[in-house]
This record gives sequence, structure tokens and C-alpha cells, in this order.
Amino acid sequence: MPMLLAYRRWWCLIFTGILLLPALGHFLPDLPGPVRPAIAPAERWWVHATERLDPFINAHFGFRGVIMGANAAYARAFHSTRARPLIIGESGQLYYTGDKALEQSLGLLVREPPLVTLEDVLEKLDRTLAGRGAKLVVTSPLNNATAVPEKLPEWAKAQMRGPTELDIVARDLPKRGVAFVDLRAPFNEAAKTGPIYRRTDTHWNQRAAVIAFNDAIKAAGRPDLVVPLDQAIGPLISVPTGDLARYLGEASETGDKDYVILDPAPGAKLTPLKGVVPVRPDSDPFQPYAYSTGHEGPSILVIGDSFTQHYWPRLLKARASRFGWMHNNSCKFEWNAIDTFKPDIVIYAPTERSLPCKGLPMGMP
Repeated sequence: MPMLLAYRRWWCLIFTGILLLPALGHFLPDLPGPVRPAIAPAERWWVHATERLDPFINAHFGFRGVIMGANAAYARAFHSTRARPLIIGESGQLYYTGDKALEQSLGLLVREPPLVTLEDVLEKLDRTLAGRGAKLVVTSPLNNATAVPEKLPEWAKAQMRGPTELDIVARDLPKRGVAFVDLRAPFNEAAKTGPIYRRTDTHWNQRAAVIAFNDAIKAAGRPDLVVPLDQAIGPLISVPTGDLARYLGEASETGDKDYVILDPAPGAKLTPLKGVVPVRPDSDPFQPYAYSTGHEGPSILVIGDSFTQHYWPRLLKARASRFGWMHNNSCKFEWNAIDTFKPDIVIYAPTERSLPCKGLPMGMP
């Protein structure tokens, strides 16, 4: 009697094939996966092999992209909260990894078609504003992995490459005649004398916010509107931990550092302006706003996100006669606000991880 019946031989071949799939995955095409937390086996990996080799194996199994993509889809479908969108760097610096921000900062993710759409939108916005005697300035608050790369884990530093999406935008927009402020150089210089980003938060700190505002205003041709740092911020003090610390359950009233907030002169008597920026549902956390200040200055409209929504109003009210803010909505902002608000300066400032346009922009003139 044969050792295996005919139908069992087929099952044997099928099971053998399944067992070989992970090995084949090293040679067959795969989907892009998250950044690898280990890029090479540790030295003398055979000593305590399970401790030293496991991290490498966990980052290099076959069909890694497919499997991790499926896991992410499963987590979204069932609203899983187990995954934490952060990594911990040197000195406890927390880095946000959601929205593929880490891969973007390292140059492992480059989405060229959405970047071209972004450049097309901004070139058209620039022409529209120029025809009305207004000025467009584009900048981008940096991912904290871009702003503070020196504290990234070594495995992340080892995977840095270029060009990054930010490199492409910084190269292409000036070629199209659009003013672009690359914050990397001024932030690198500023970091020599003090922190520019929060340790436990996705956002920049008050000092970086002022530096970015000043560079954008100078690029708009109004260096006279620069806010001196000593008029906008005070000393570095302890503040509560930010949004990333909550993922670790490490909330503390004194666990982070930021600068004392000062209101620069001149003072302003803010009067809300109705009907000049879009109205959003009360449930929308990014509520547009517009005010007159009661003093002289240009009319400034900011199209941004949380990096400018709460960090820039005190700077705008000291330098503008009227100012407004609305969300960029991934290039799908309300173009009619240009007609109703009639700005002298528009600052388009999406954070780095939101640079690529999602979908087709709507409402373009």
C-alpha cells in the first residue's frame, strides 16, 4: 500500500507550497511596507540569538508589505487602538509615525503625482493672487523627524535617502515662480541655541512658530512686519506633556518644555468678520476665523492646519489690519474666500506630512 494516497499527495504539495511562501516573498514583488526597525543582524547575533536576531527577522520576512498592509486594514476596520503611531528616540524624543510621516521624512515615501497636483494648485493660486495685486507665500511646518533628525534611532538614520517630498517641493515651486520658504535651514540654525519642537508632541514649539511666521512674512516682501523673538516669547518653562505622550499613558503636568507666550505690540481690538471665510459645522475642530484688529497693516489670510491655527493668531493680530485662517483640506480649500476676504498676503502652510494633495482639488477658478 502506498505511504500516501493520491489525494493526500496533492494536499502535501499544497501545504509545502504554503510553507515556502514566506521564502518566495523575499524574491517576488511586494507592497511598500513601513520603515524597517532593524536593517542588519546585530553583531555576534548567534550569541543570545533569539534576543539579537529576532528584531532583524521581524523586519525582513517575506511579503512584509502585504502582511502589514492587511494588518493595518484589519485594525482600521475593527477600530483597534493597539497600534501606537510613534517611536521613541534619544533623550525620550517622541516621533509621530502616523500618515507615513516617518517614511516621508526619511525619503522612503515619495508620492510624485499628488505632489505635481499640489504644485499645479499653488501655481494657479499664485497667478490668481498676482492678478489682484496680492502675494502668495508657501511654507510647510516640518515633521518632527525632519526638524529633529539627530535624535532619531540609529536604525532610522541609517535609512535616510533623497530626494524627499520636501526636497521636490522646495526645488519645483520656485521654478514655477511660487515663493517657497524652506524651514529646514532656519530651524537647524535655531536648534543650536534652544529647542524648536516639543519632546512629547507632534507640533513645533512657540519659538519655531515665531521663526516660521517671520520667514514667511519676509518672503512676502514685508520684513518690516517681523516680530522680534524677545517680544513674542519668554524663557523656557515646564509645560504639560503633549499628544504623543498620551499614547504611552505618560501624561504629566510638567513633562515637557516650551517658551512663555508673550503678546507682541501693538495691541489689537479684535472684531469678528462675518461672511469672509467659510462656515464649518460645529463638530469640525478646524474652525475658520477672521478678525479686524483696529490698526494698520496688510490683510493676511493663512491656509494651514493645527500648526498655524492656534500658534499664529497673536502674531497676526499684531501685524495685520485684518487676518483670517482656514484649513487647507489637502488642496480642497474654499477658493471663494479669496474673493470675499480680499487678502494682500496669502500664506499656504500645510504641515509636511500633508503636502501631497489627496484627490482632485475642487472649486478652482
